[in-house]
Amino acid sequence: MARGYMGKLLNVNLSTGQIEVEPLDEQLCRDYIGGYGLGARLLYERIPAGANPLGTNNILGFLTGPLTGTPAVIGSRFVVVAKSPKTSGGWGDANCGGYFGPHLKFAGFDGVLFSGVAHKPVYLFINEGQAELLDASDLWGLGVTPLEDVLKERHGKDVEIASIGPAGEKLSLTACIMNDKERAAGRSGLGAVMGSKRLKAVVVKGKLPVPMYDEKGIKEIRRRLLKEATGFFDILHTYGTCGITHDSALSGDSPVKNWGGAGTVDFPSERAKKISDDSVIGLEGYKAYACWQCPIACGGKVKQTSGKFALELNDGIGHKPEYETLCMFGTNLLNDDLPSIVKLNEICNNLGLDTISLGAIVGYVIECYENGLLTKEDTDGLEMTWGNAEAIVALTEKIGRREGFGDVLADGVRVAWKKLGYIGTEYAVHVDGEEVPAHDPRFTPGLATTYTITATPARHTQGGELLPPPGLELDEVDKYVYTGHARNHWKMVATMEVCQAAGLCMFGYLSYPVQAIPEQLTAVTGWEFDLEEVFKTGTRIYTMRHAFNLREGINPLKRNVPGRMVGEPPLTVGNVKGVTVDYKNLNKEFLEVLGWDTTTTVPTKETLQGLGMEFLIEDLHK
Repeated sequence: MARGYMGKLLNVNLSTGQIEVEPLDEQLCRDYIGGYGLGARLLYERIPAGANPLGTNNILGFLTGPLTGTPAVIGSRFVVVAKSPKTSGGWGDANCGGYFGPHLKFAGFDGVLFSGVAHKPVYLFINEGQAELLDASDLWGLGVTPLEDVLKERHGKDVEIASIGPAGEKLSLTACIMNDKERAAGRSGLGAVMGSKRLKAVVVKGKLPVPMYDEKGIKEIRRRLLKEATGFFDILHTYGTCGITHDSALSGDSPVKNWGGAGTVDFPSERAKKISDDSVIGLEGYKAYACWQCPIACGGKVKQTSGKFALELNDGIGHKPEYETLCMFGTNLLNDDLPSIVKLNEICNNLGLDTISLGAIVGYVIECYENGLLTKEDTDGLEMTWGNAEAIVALTEKIGRREGFGDVLADGVRVAWKKLGYIGTEYAVHVDGEEVPAHDPRFTPGLATTYTITATPARHTQGGELLPPPGLELDEVDKYVYTGHARNHWKMVATMEVCQAAGLCMFGYLSYPVQAIPEQLTAVTGWEFDLEEVFKTGTRIYTMRHAFNLREGINPLKRNVPGRMVGEPPLTVGNVKGVTVDYKNLNKEFLEVLGWDTTTTVPTKETLQGLGMEFLIEDLHK
């Protein structure tokens, strides 16, 4: 087996309780690296087409990459994969950092695949290569924060835990899978998949070493790279992602007033400063912290023990809110009450909710309420107006617990829009059921392609124009000229695919020279990588995830595209006034570069052969 891998997967059949160790296929690892690359290849074979995402035939996987748990900068990530119940039954994945991923490997496995459905609530405990299913009946109903405390008391302080809260148990499609109490594998509704399997948690423990091809070499590379920090490093190290909230609100990067407003008019500088950079790290008790062996340390703890938004858990200590949470619950809702956003963060982390989705849902509700489409009678007496922090907090709690009106909203904007009789269609901002994150294609037009074409829609972390890594050679193009972007987009997307599959953090990708990716892969695995090989491998992974969707009948060109997301009609005020993104031409040129049909999006036979994916030809060219 190549270095960088523990060489084993764990297959857990929850219906029968059977646990089997599967040797990892080295060629699949070479072709798909790990993480969601390997996951997409395996689940394509193992999940039957048309399977119910919340049924017994779906498979939920926790997977690492070869750089996870190694000295690579920054190898802390793992990914959760499954068929998504949220995006029309398409491919689902969610990426996360913290400590769980490395410790899954230290416990002896590159990943765990769960099939079937348990007869009662259970959790999996892995200890130094030994695994057992344990009864979780007494844990069902617990929030993430107290659950972790109970499990650490039961199994030792040195365990790491991935779990769901009450939202996942109740199959809310906005539910996350959480670890480190505050780190979220947040998208694709995978918390609901975990809940449907009655799997409360995965607990891992171990100190097994990760084998490396050139351990001395990767350590030397790390030492050198730590002196070459560039790009996004300084902002992230000083503030975390909250460092860009103010500027994003005014530039048009972050959504304002449910994507219908402009920061310069609706959320000007004096308001944006209240939920950005120095205001956030100036909160009581602020203390920075890092994921496993991370030099950036973008996370932070804060304390909030007084006032109407006092934190109730963990002795009043919670995670500082990051950019997406600050924008989706802040700029998006015209809410500049920072303590309320800290409280909202606690609620979402403990109940296991995606803050992007929740902020979007509340924005939809507020705009419907403000325009007379919903009344207090509909909203359980809550006055859902712009910036009403107390009402926003109360509704979020209801959504997380599926209580009252919250039950209508718990599965996301698209489902709520349908349940409410298709009211406020233009206010329901989502792509194929996934709420759009806090980066606006009217400011970064290439995001329109990222949001609409990628296997997991509405996902800013999938690469593209928003996320150019330092040192990557790109063509010079005007972002508002809607041609000539495709090769740039392909390079950035393909590179990000390998970054994610390898177990690297996106912030490392943005803070160190791009050449570090192939260099570190070569040192750890012993396989020769250069950037051209990264582009080809990333394209293969991107195509594999897309093939999963094609088999489910999903053509990304037929996904809904919210008018507000692309400037149809354009804003009349603000920094991006007058912008309408020609996403159709951007998408067409990108498909041409990929070698996919520009109408069906099916990769050509020649494309599949060039990627070594001949096995897909029969399935996709019937």
